[in-house]
Amino acid sequence: MSVPPVPFAPGRLPGLGHAPALLRDPLGFLGSLSRTGEVVRIGLGPRTVHVVTSPALVHALLTPLARTCPRGAVQQTLRDAFGDGLLMSEGTAHRDRRRSLQPAFTAERVAGYVPLVERLARERIGAWQPGRTVDVAREMNHLALEIVTGALFGARLRPAHTGAFHRALPELVKGQIIQSLWPHPALARLPLPVNRRFAAAVRVLNRVVDQAVRTPSDDEAGPLLALLRTVTDPATGRPLDEHAVRSEAIAMFGAGTETVSTTLSWLCQELLDHPEVHRELLAELDQQLRPGEELSIETIERLPYLRRVLREVLRLHAPNAFLMRTAAEQVRLGPYTVPAGAELLYSLTALHRDPSRHTDPLLFDPDRPLSTERHAFLPFGAGKHRCIGEAFAWMELAVVAVTLLRTWRLRPVAGARAREVVWTTVQAQGVRLKPERLTARLLPAPASAPAAEGPAAEAPAFERPARRGAPAGRR
Repeated sequence: MSVPPVPFAPGRLPGLGHAPALLRDPLGFLGSLSRTGEVVRIGLGPRTVHVVTSPALVHALLTPLARTCPRGAVQQTLRDAFGDGLLMSEGTAHRDRRRSLQPAFTAERVAGYVPLVERLARERIGAWQPGRTVDVAREMNHLALEIVTGALFGARLRPAHTGAFHRALPELVKGQIIQSLWPHPALARLPLPVNRRFAAAVRVLNRVVDQAVRTPSDDEAGPLLALLRTVTDPATGRPLDEHAVRSEAIAMFGAGTETVSTTLSWLCQELLDHPEVHRELLAELDQQLRPGEELSIETIERLPYLRRVLREVLRLHAPNAFLMRTAAEQVRLGPYTVPAGAELLYSLTALHRDPSRHTDPLLFDPDRPLSTERHAFLPFGAGKHRCIGEAFAWMELAVVAVTLLRTWRLRPVAGARAREVVWTTVQAQGVRLKPERLTARLLPAPASAPAAEGPAAEAPAFERPARRGAPAGRR
């Protein structure tokens, strides 16, 4: 039986390929490719990239084919800049590093982070002024950085370093995506403005992380930093050097800041767009949490509707716009044979918005039934490279959301609309809200108030009859 050739996407332009279509509407273009095939070739100038559009094949790429298809150009850009950390390494090095860092993300450890995350969220969100417009993306970015720094590294950045980090991060993610999609790798080495800004951002992030990981006293050290100080490099038998420690720290700073803050920003926008969801969340908090009750993993588990809301935000607004792999040898993907050396690209956002797998995919509906296809929801990846901080991220999103909703009622700002800006993440730019004081009934009591026992846990999250929601405005 003959093997069919991998089809080319329609609309290829001479000399340019599909680069104009990808640049003009990245998510729309990538989402359209599933109509052509489960694997589709696109041209980026003289460069050919294979786009995997099927959830089952993406899952295969991340699980049984993970060794054969190591991570590609998007991650290689960071590897060249920061070294061979967990998020960039492969093979034995990745396995050993992941095993070393796993104790910082156990269920018991994640539960222990809850009070700190709640305190930092109260400090940041509680400083807002009623009626004064809040730049949500900026606030959530600062909060996510404070949480990563405090929870994982036992430190607080000085304001100057925090500002430097937030100015450098956009240039880093822009440079990462542009360099990974250049028609020829040599362009990444030219003194072009985007490359110079990327290099400057790398230097700034190195300085900021150096300040965060400077050896603190034992009682102040965060668990991740403490682990990094004790990890032995299997290749040498010696402790990790400072370059390796910095590489891991930068990976956690980037992963724990950009993706979480983006998800929280989209959460706020969807609550502004869907007041009925906002009301139902407030009703659940009012029913399940008593004033003064401190948050914990157990109290969060009493909030199944919140879990469904967060899950739907992650489906509709998957943080990673696209990632890449490289076929180290010839591989079979569905009916197609992909040659050795082929670049493979997949978009979790496109998978989560595929109309053949999700009814009304652009509709924000926390009560939508789960897809019957096992691999149609992959916000944290799969296989050996699945996000090591997934449990931490779910906890952080829930704690910040609850703190926000127990502190303010969210009101829209006239004329403000969020825009999808696609780099390595699908960023929410332009989200604005005006916080309004809650009624006394919903306000949390001071932290010194005794915690009250809540009602028994409800059924597991995501088992609720479907309810149709109002369409979310596309940005």
